[in-house]
Order: sequence, then structure tokens, then C-alpha cells
Amino acid sequence: MKITEDFIREILKEDFPEDFQQIYEESMLLQYLDKKMKAVHGDSKTRRSLANIYAIYSILYLYCDDFFNKPDKYREFGGYDYTRLFNYYRGLYGGSKLQNHALNSRVNGEFRNKFPEITNDLIIIDNGKYLLHIDYLYVRQRDISKTCCKVIEKYVELLMAKDHELLNTLQKMKELTDYTEKKKQINDLLTENAEARIFEIISYAVLKNHYRNIKVYFGYRPDAIKEEEL
Repeated sequence: MKITEDFIREILKEDFPEDFQQIYEESMLLQYLDKKMKAVHGDSKTRRSLANIYAIYSILYLYCDDFFNKPDKYREFGGYDYTRLFNYYRGLYGGSKLQNHALNSRVNGEFRNKFPEITNDLIIIDNGKYLLHIDYLYVRQRDISKTCCKVIEKYVELLMAKDHELLNTLQKMKELTDYTEKKKQINDLLTENAEARIFEIISYAVLKNHYRNIKVYFGYRPDAIKEEEL
């Protein structure tokens, strides 16, 4: 089974030099994360999937502090409070607008779709408490939670670098006086190879500028028409 992302392969090699490939092949959680991180080199159809990734990371982050390599103690744990998890992942990079769907159902539904043979959900939900099922945290009797955290943290680091690169590109574009070159650079950002989020930002800016002086009119009667900015 091929590891899709090079940075994930490098992290696995570092943490499990003797059997990293076997660890990957036996870990549904690592496989799931690997397939969710295509945005580091994706095109306009590729999503960052931060909601699902951060839902998992928020639990992993707390788990690593409290229960790393403590399976017996973890089996007695009832879960982390929803509000604590939700507030944590909304404070992460790009997470301020995320909703609660990932914690409540989306991750489990998607995880089950990718691995229909499983008998246990990835996230256990019990009366407002959340935890990751222990079956997905141990591979070959080794706790992989810290490795998963490293993978997610590296993914976010790469996304931040892409965003910084975009800001630099936009700043240079702003300083251009040659409008032909400026138009060409904008077109380059709107190709199918552009990442979805960048494509959306540039598209919005172009459309907002295009329609900024256009008005529309609403009403049910000719004498009650209301003018609105588009």
C-alpha cells in the first residue's frame, strides 16, 4: 500500500525506521489522514479538510498529554468535554469558522465510508464526551498518537507556507504597473491546478470587483421596489 504524501512517509520513517510501511498498512487512522491531506499539492477540486482533521487532532493533542502509552488508564476514561474540544480546534490555524459537524458525525461517517469493514467508530461519543477508540491508537502494541499529531502539525505547517506564498504573490502583483502582466498572473491563480481555497479567494475578488457598481431591485409591486447593492 502506497503512502501518498512524502512528508508522512518521512515522519513514519523517523518514528518507526524498521517497519514504518507495516505500521502504515495496519493503521486505518494514518491511512485516513494521508488521504485527507492532498491539499498540500492539490488542485481547484481539493479541499483542506481542516474540520475533520482538527476534530481528530483536538482529541489526539489532549490524549498525548494524558494517556500516551497508558492503555489501561485510557480504557477507564469517559472522554473529553465537547466545549473544550470545540473551542480548542476553532483556535487552530484556519479553524475560527469551523462548525461542530466534524466532531458530531462527519468524521465517523466518512471514516466508515473509507473503511466499511470496521466495527467501531473512530470517535466515541457518549453524553457530550468524546474520545478516540483505542483500536485506532495502537498498532503492533505501539501508541501512534504522537506520530499522528506530527503528521497533522506538518500538514498545517505546509498549508501556512502556501498561504504565505500567496500573500507574497498578491503583494508583488499589487506593485505591478504592467496590467497585461497583472492579468496574466491572476489567470495563473485561476487554473485548475490552483488549490481550491486560493481559487475561491481570487474568484471572489474578481467577481466583487466586477459587480461592485451593479445594483439589483427587489419587490412585489412596481411602487415598492427596493434598490440593493449586488
